[in-house]
This record gives sequence, structure tokens and C-alpha cells, in this order.
Amino acid sequence: MGFLAPIWLLAGAAAAVPLLIHLMRRRIGTRIDFPAVRYLVRAEREHSRDLRLRNLLLMLLRVAAVLLIALAAAHPIIRMAGGGHARTALAVVLDNSLSTSAVVRGRPVLQELEARARDIVRRASSTDRVWLVTADGIVHGGSRDAVLDAAAHTEAFGGAGDLRAATQRAALLARSAALDAREVVVITDGQATSWSEPLALADLPLHAFLPAAPAPDNHATIAASAVPARWTPRGAVRARLRAPDSTTYRITLEGRTLARGAARARMDRRHRGARARRAAR
Repeated sequence: MGFLAPIWLLAGAAAAVPLLIHLMRRRIGTRIDFPAVRYLVRAEREHSRDLRLRNLLLMLLRVAAVLLIALAAAHPIIRMAGGGHARTALAVVLDNSLSTSAVVRGRPVLQELEARARDIVRRASSTDRVWLVTADGIVHGGSRDAVLDAAAHTEAFGGAGDLRAATQRAALLARSAALDAREVVVITDGQATSWSEPLALADLPLHAFLPAAPAPDNHATIAASAVPARWTPRGAVRARLRAPDSTTYRITLEGRTLARGAARARMDRRHRGARARRAAR
């Protein structure tokens, strides 16, 4: 159980007031017996047990009323299995680096990551605060539906991004919310180059999700050079690729495509021609 306004629990001390009143009423001063009231004394003795029980019940009701008022003002929250949860600041980090565009089992890895991100965001209630932070540093916030839409339309970008910086930014967003619970969820394909060092957020719980499917074989451009280094006006682009099998490639310069095609493993490609000359101008 938690409380949204625990300061109001101090008001529970007012429950001592009915108790003090009850004890003060039990104080008996000097008694003087008169013959005319002996019948009243007899009646009091006959009904004293009922009177004491009634006064005790009345005192307990007064104490309970004060305690319940203080408890209600503190806004208690009960966490039950299968039930609701405390208001939570949830920051989801979605890896949309270039590696997530790899196709595994017929679809890009990013689609699986997006599906998991949407599943997590759907579990948030209307009282929670939710953010989506992508590896390229873009932050999406607002309503749950807005974050769901952003997760559904995230695209892979041509770079590695900085997942560590994105995770730290997500932690700052979660800490900025004055809510009882804060969580950070990282959804990534788990590239080793993105997590060269351990990452811990100290005061925040950090959850990570990696796809169940095995990671695809790595593809890499291990060398790229212009021959000559300065085209005047002709030139060539020489690239060396590393891949377990044939792979497609595209060479661009300032947004213009110089060449594209398919290359076999351990094969150098040299491209000359009018397209290269036009892109170099």
C-alpha cells in the first residue's frame, strides 16, 4: 500500500481527542449521598454495565471516524496482483539504428521491436506519463495514443545512434515527473557496439528487451576510398564489404546515388561513368 499524500496521516493524531474526552468523563469528584436519591443510585448500579459499554462503543466510533478521515485525505493506493498500479513515469527507449533494418524470418527486426514497444505502452493507464525516445535522439511525448502512433511509425535511420545517451535522456524524463513510480525500458537488438560498457541508472529500475530470434550475420563496409582522392572531373569509388553471402549495396554522395547493385562476399567493386561524374560536380 502507498499514499499519494502521506502528510495527511499526521492528522490521525487527532484520534486521541475522543479518547481523552472519554477518560475525562470517567473522573469522579466528591460524592454526597442523600436519602432521597437512593433509588436513583440503585437504578444507576443496575444499568452501569450497559452505560459503560455504550460509552466505550461511542468512543471507538469517534476514534475510527477521525482515523478514516485522515486515511482518506492521504489517498491510499493498494497494489494488487492483476489489478491497477501506481501512477508511473514510463520512458521507453526504442532502438531504430541501422542494424534494426536487418531482415530476420522475413521481416525487419525493427518491426518486432516496435510491436514490443506498443505492447508496453498499451499497459500504461491514463494517469501515467509516457515517453518514447529513439536511438537518434528524438523524443515523443504526450498522450498514450500519441506515443503509440509514434512507435508504430518509427523508421530505421542510416546510423548507429547513441543508445546510451538515449537511455540517460529517458531516465531524466522519468525523474522529472513527480509520480510515485518511475521506469525505463530499453528495446534493442543488442548490438555489442552500442553497449561497450555497463549502464546502470542507480535510482531507477531498468528493463531491457532483446528479440528471441538469433541475430543475423553482421555485414560491414571495411574500406571505402575515392580514386583519385580528388576527382578532376572523373573518378571512381572503391569499396570493400564483409558479408557471409552476397549483399546489396548503394553508394551515395551528398544525397545522390552513385551506384547500386549486389556484391559477392570478398569482392571489390569499382564504379566509373557518367553518374559518378555528375555526382562529383
